[in-house]
Amino acid sequence: MSNIILIIKGLIIGFAKVMPGVSGAILALSMGVYDKGIMAITNFFKDPKKNFNFLFYLGLGILISIILGSRVVYFLITNYYTMTMFLFIGLIFGSSSKLFNKRERTNKGLLITIITFIGLTYLSLINIHNNINATNSFFIYVISGLLDAFGMIVPGISSTSLLMIIGTYDNILYTISNIVNYNNFISNMSIMFPYLFGIFIGIVITSILVSYMFKKHYNITFSFIIGVILSNLLLLTINIPINNIKDLTIGILLLSLGSFISYSYGD
Repeated sequence: MSNIILIIKGLIIGFAKVMPGVSGAILALSMGVYDKGIMAITNFFKDPKKNFNFLFYLGLGILISIILGSRVVYFLITNYYTMTMFLFIGLIFGSSSKLFNKRERTNKGLLITIITFIGLTYLSLINIHNNINATNSFFIYVISGLLDAFGMIVPGISSTSLLMIIGTYDNILYTISNIVNYNNFISNMSIMFPYLFGIFIGIVITSILVSYMFKKHYNITFSFIIGVILSNLLLLTINIPINNIKDLTIGILLLSLGSFISYSYGD
């Protein structure tokens, strides 16, 4: 896989990460870099040169996209929410058929997929929200980093939604978008340091857990993931507001474009 393609995939995944309600891990799955990334992290020292190269270029794309994307995400979701979400749904949908082929077709696997799909869809539709009032403390931003890492690694879970629940999403997004503002360096670092520390610890722990599940319970894990993806696609689609025929037409075109991209470049 060329380094340029890895950077492009990282750009797409990183932008999805700052979009509320979108799981970057699902896009990573769709583009064929999810399990490779998990293996590169958990088995880094088995082939450090190869793993470092993979993680560096993919991570570079994600980092660039997060920094740049945080500046435009509010503009897009405020002014072009429908069309933006259609594009991301297309990116997820395009490679779904390839993901289905990664698991054995067994009755047990199908049952797990159906139960996961119904369960997650039901829990999301009843719309239970537990709001926690966050304070600007070291601890709360470490927790934010841990939750963000969990959302990054586990498919179908939007890390931005988790940050919204505990009330730190706006502060973190603003800090990232103004990271190069040296006038606010001290205040930015008081948020970024514990947040990044939490992400680092969370990625290592969650990656080890997911790697274990893939090794020991591959078919069950992929059946679960497919159920999550199907639920995610349904929930994203039914929550898109259609204001006029123009938005719908452009949205369908963007959905087709996203599907083409992920199908063409997904492994």
